[in-house]
Amino acid sequence: MGNQIKFSVGNTQRGYKSVEISLGDTKIEYKILRNGLNPVKKNSVAVNVDKNSSDALDSLNIFAWEKNYVGDKISGEQWSLTLQNGEKIYRGRGSNAYPDNWDDFLDWLDVLIPEMKFIDGKRVDAVEMSLSRADDEIFEDLTVNRRENLLTLEKNSSTHTYHLSIDETKNFLDVCQKYFENLEVNAAEDYIPKIFVKLQRHDGSTTDFSAPYNDFSMPDVTKFSEDIHAFASDLSAEIFSPEALHITNDAEKFILCKVQFKGNYKSYTYRAEDETFAVGEIVDVPVGRNNDVTQAKIVDIGYFDEDELPIPLDRIKTIIGRHTGNAWDNY
Repeated sequence: MGNQIKFSVGNTQRGYKSVEISLGDTKIEYKILRNGLNPVKKNSVAVNVDKNSSDALDSLNIFAWEKNYVGDKISGEQWSLTLQNGEKIYRGRGSNAYPDNWDDFLDWLDVLIPEMKFIDGKRVDAVEMSLSRADDEIFEDLTVNRRENLLTLEKNSSTHTYHLSIDETKNFLDVCQKYFENLEVNAAEDYIPKIFVKLQRHDGSTTDFSAPYNDFSMPDVTKFSEDIHAFASDLSAEIFSPEALHITNDAEKFILCKVQFKGNYKSYTYRAEDETFAVGEIVDVPVGRNNDVTQAKIVDIGYFDEDELPIPLDRIKTIIGRHTGNAWDNY
C-alpha cells in the first residue's frame, strides 16, 4: 500500500481540487489543499481504514500507469499525481486524457474524502435509449456504460457491440447529459417511432422519460443523433438516422414558417409544403392581393394539428420555394 499521495485535478475556470494523503496500517490522514474555487482550512484529518480500502488502492495498480496522458483538446481538465510507497515512486500527469481505471481511482478518493466530491453525483454514468414502433418493424436498444466502456446496440435480429476508449465513453455520455438535461419536450400526439430514455447517475438516481422521436417533439434531435452517430459511424441504425426524425405531412402536421422581409422586423406566417426548409433560409413568398413574388427570411418553423393553427388554414398563403437569385447582402 502506498504511503504518500499528492493529487490535484481541475482547471483555471472551475478551480483545482488538491489533497495530500498519508497512509498507515489502520489510519489515513489527509489534508485538503484546494477544493475548487472555495477557500479551505488546511487542517489534517485522520480517518480509520480497513483492509478493504487498502486492497482497493492496491488493485488500481497505479505504478503501472503511464507517466503522461495527453488528449486532443488544448483546454479542459488537467491532473497530476504522485504516489510513494517506500522507495517506489510514481509521478504522472494528464491533460484531457486518463488511465483506464481513472474513475475507480476517483471513486476511491470520494469514499475516503466525501466532502471533496471528485465525481459529481449527478454525472450520467450510463444511458439507455430504446426506439420502437407499434408494428415492431423498428426496435433498437442502445446502451453505454461508463464502467464497461461499451456501446451495445440490440436490434430486432442482431446485437452489435463496440469497445470505446475512456474518452469516447466520456464524450458520448457528456453529449447525452447535455442534450437530455436541457431538453424541453414539446407536447404532441403519440406519433411513432417513440424513444424511451433512462439516465443512470453516479449517485444512484435515475431519470426516465419517453417522447415521439422527431424534431418537433425533441428540438435539435437531428444534431444530437449526428453527434452520437460519430461514435459508431459504420453502424446502420434508425436511432442515428436524421431522415427518420423529420415530421412530414404523412404525420398530418401542418408546417408553418414565420418570415421577415428585408428592412422589416415584423414576422408573417406562411405555410410550407417542403419539410426541408430551415431557419435562416431565403424563400420566395406571395404578397398582397396580386400575390407579387417577394423574398423573405425564415425566422421560425412550427408544426401544428389543424385545430392548433394560429390562423385559419384558408387565410395562410404558401411559400413558393427557395429563392434562387443572388443572396441578399447584409440581410
